[in-house]
Amino acid sequence: MLTLRRMATGGLVLGAAGNASARAGDLVVISPSALPYDSLRAEDVRVVTADGELVEGPKPSVELPMHLAVLAERDDVGAVVHTHSTYATALSLVGDSVPVADAAPSGTPELGEAVLAAAHDGHAVVVRGHGPVCFGVDLADALARAFALEENARIRALAKLLA
Repeated sequence: MLTLRRMATGGLVLGAAGNASARAGDLVVISPSALPYDSLRAEDVRVVTADGELVEGPKPSVELPMHLAVLAERDDVGAVVHTHSTYATALSLVGDSVPVADAAPSGTPELGEAVLAAAHDGHAVVVRGHGPVCFGVDLADALARAFALEENARIRALAKLLA
């Protein structure tokens, strides 16, 4: 919950946009779908198996397949943060960003495949016109990468305007 609230207060998402997940042993904890982050409670967090079977709570984030794909493929990743930050997303539309994943429909395995293909061994990808997906050893690490990515994108966008 803290990660989601930091995403919102830091301007990386609005309302219930974006999502976050983390390994919890053999399970995955993931943010809920369509609940505003400022009113989240502990019981709103979802728990699923590595195959996506719901263990606890109602509907998980629509982006569950993407999170599960990254966590299954990358043993070095313990958490995934997906934001809709303005500058990184805008730069992805003009091909001026960190690795850009081709857009795929939200909530599909194809989106996870596109993210993994663009990331290679890296820890940040921007889904074209959709938003960043950052990986880390834990939620704090993934969130720090999301903030760094957005700050660098903001500086780059402003520099391009002033050039």
